[in-house]
Amino acid sequence: MSDALRVAAALQEIIESSDISSQAKSVFSARLKQGKLTRDDNPYSHFCVYFAALDPALKQVFIGHHKKSGLWLFNGGHMDKGETPQEAVIREMGEEWGNSWAVIPKPALLTLTQIEKPQAQICQWHYDIWYFVPVDKNSFHPDQALLAKEFHEIGWKSLSNARAFVTDPSTHTALKYLESSGSTILIIPTQ
Repeated sequence: MSDALRVAAALQEIIESSDISSQAKSVFSARLKQGKLTRDDNPYSHFCVYFAALDPALKQVFIGHHKKSGLWLFNGGHMDKGETPQEAVIREMGEEWGNSWAVIPKPALLTLTQIEKPQAQICQWHYDIWYFVPVDKNSFHPDQALLAKEFHEIGWKSLSNARAFVTDPSTHTALKYLESSGSTILIIPTQ
């Protein structure tokens, strides 16, 4: 199976297995059918992954002020050509946390993000796949030098404190999801 088919199959499985509305499935499926799924193939509209560390016992999340976007965001990044979402998460975790993870949770949330700072990057739309990574805050030690490459500051915040810093609709959706432990949802920005 070619890389393109393997990636498309992994994305289709995520879309089909997600507990999201039929409208959301249609939006993600339509984008999948367009092909050119990565930033390398389509710099304007592509799939991305987020991996949000959370300490479920303390109800805290690891979130930071992202340098490029100027927003408070969870860790994440663009899928590279030929990568499945899971492979992208593993690579991005290594690049941002410096840790290798034996178990990657299943994706729990899908969001569609309209990029509001075109002067900072050419991207216009991100089709986001969210992974929530439960960790123990006291034993979670990501590489601070790697984090400093992408974040002005990053650290642990309670869900309510994180909400006070976040302005990005997709990140708000992720926080709401964590607060409610509800079903997977999608926010589609108005155009």
